[in-house]
Amino acid sequence: MGIPLDIFSLYVLRDEGGGCRHHLLLRVEQPAFSNADEGDYARAVEAAERKRRALFEAYEAGPLAGECGARHGAKLVGELQSQPAGAELFEQGGGFRVDLWVAETRFGHPWVAMGAAGSEEEFWRAVEGDENLSALGALRPAEKLPAYFVDERDAI
Repeated sequence: MGIPLDIFSLYVLRDEGGGCRHHLLLRVEQPAFSNADEGDYARAVEAAERKRRALFEAYEAGPLAGECGARHGAKLVGELQSQPAGAELFEQGGGFRVDLWVAETRFGHPWVAMGAAGSEEEFWRAVEGDENLSALGALRPAEKLPAYFVDERDAI
């Protein structure tokens, strides 16, 4: 049985004219599924994707769209299918800006290690101290990206 899974997806958003750039971090839960049923797995993946699309559309239509007044194209920077470093991104809901540390992993795009921390060294200590994150083989250096965090459990 595949367990419910938190998925953190980081996007870079750019307007058509290229005049602005934002980062958006979305957290959705992929529902549990039967490992023995490929169709059930596909439905779980599609359910998570529908949630991501709905969150992105709500972000674009909501009060934050006024930041620059433009519609954006989104490109996936990276994804983490685990808990991020630091408690800030999973102990509370979204709806806030966060300085996010992001590092590529040995698995290549789109897989990243990420988390909220006061400094890059603090981020690396948290990654190295977490069994799941350290297993990703995160590669130094990490990049600090300011992002707006939206959690599926919150309404925008």
